[in-house]
Amino acid sequence: MGGLGKTTLAQMVFNDKRVTEHFHPKIWICVSDDFDEKRLIKEIVEFIERMSLGDMGLAPLQMKLQEFLNGKRYLLVLDDVWNEDQDKWANLRQVLKVGASGASVLTTTRLEKVGSIMGTLQPFRLSNLSQADCWLLFMQCAFGHQEINPNLVAIGKEIVKKSGGVPLATKTLGGILRFKREEREWEHVRDNDIWNLPQEERSILPILRLSYHHLPLDLRQCFAYCAVFPKDTKMEKKKVISLWMAHGFLLSRRSLELEDMGNEVWNELYLRSFFQEIDVRYGNTYFKMHDLIHDLATSLFSASASSSNIRELIERFYPHRMPIGFAELVPFKPPYLLQKFVSLRVLNLSKLHFESLPSSIGDLGHLRYLDLSGNLIIRSLPKQLCKLQNLQTLDLHGCRSLCCLPKETSKLGSL
Repeated sequence: MGGLGKTTLAQMVFNDKRVTEHFHPKIWICVSDDFDEKRLIKEIVEFIERMSLGDMGLAPLQMKLQEFLNGKRYLLVLDDVWNEDQDKWANLRQVLKVGASGASVLTTTRLEKVGSIMGTLQPFRLSNLSQADCWLLFMQCAFGHQEINPNLVAIGKEIVKKSGGVPLATKTLGGILRFKREEREWEHVRDNDIWNLPQEERSILPILRLSYHHLPLDLRQCFAYCAVFPKDTKMEKKKVISLWMAHGFLLSRRSLELEDMGNEVWNELYLRSFFQEIDVRYGNTYFKMHDLIHDLATSLFSASASSSNIRELIERFYPHRMPIGFAELVPFKPPYLLQKFVSLRVLNLSKLHFESLPSSIGDLGHLRYLDLSGNLIIRSLPKQLCKLQNLQTLDLHGCRSLCCLPKETSKLGSL
């Protein structure tokens, strides 16, 4: 079952000092539903080397991995495994057999069969939390350091009892009630029709959907948008806020800048347990969504889009995005008719290594976010870029050969 804390428990083991002293190297890979041997081996090698590899064939990748692991007592965590194909597991096991005695592979999965496929150990199964543990978790999320209302406590205990001891459900329900202090609001959650579903239909996803419907409208849009990132993606907070701005999800209030409003929205979603695994590196904040939370966000999007309403265009080889709703992945090969996408607000052309940007960029009057980062050989930008009066974000990080900007860049009043 999802939401029981399998990944959280594995992280505690992985980060324990005794485990760190016993195993070397330690490797953590998010597998999700894409069990591709080449991808997994490539990610394992990249995790060990702490650097990105170019395109390599499966055989050289296997050899490289065996060189790293040969004779070493390693720990490999494969998180969120969905594949039950014994042949694929056998191929991976064969590559991993070069380790020293005690080398270990730890998997987290919702599928009982995976444990028996990987090895001889009896799978360890997590069960639901006890009523007392659930109550403590709910109290922490719902009240924080605020004064506790005895009437709300009584209602809260009934809600916890109905949540079935699933940590993710308990945290999320506590998160939505954190900002509600009227008894009728808590009673609405307690008396919701969702609790009347048959047991087999009362999975955690309807509970999460209930939490979503208690979000303010602007938070709903911002949360659902995060579905454009694949599962297990580490999202950069600052970049996500810029994308929310580009799509018009943020409405300025109390004379706050849009970036400040985005920060408030992000903090609320985090406190409501929609975001997790916060990591701060070099001044930038990164975060993830639980895969069930991601499933919820994905279910809220329409899968259809036409060129007249596409608002986000992403080059198809960009590894961290996916087409959903009003977004589309395309091959970008100049000359490209960008002007046919009349509603475009976000254009991601990062890491394409093209020498020049087409002058048709100036026809995208609604464009607010343009990502050209990582284009190492682009030397200049067309003057038509300065026609983009709505452009808020221009990402030129890593454009090392860029020698000048257009003379009328100062006309970009929204930048």
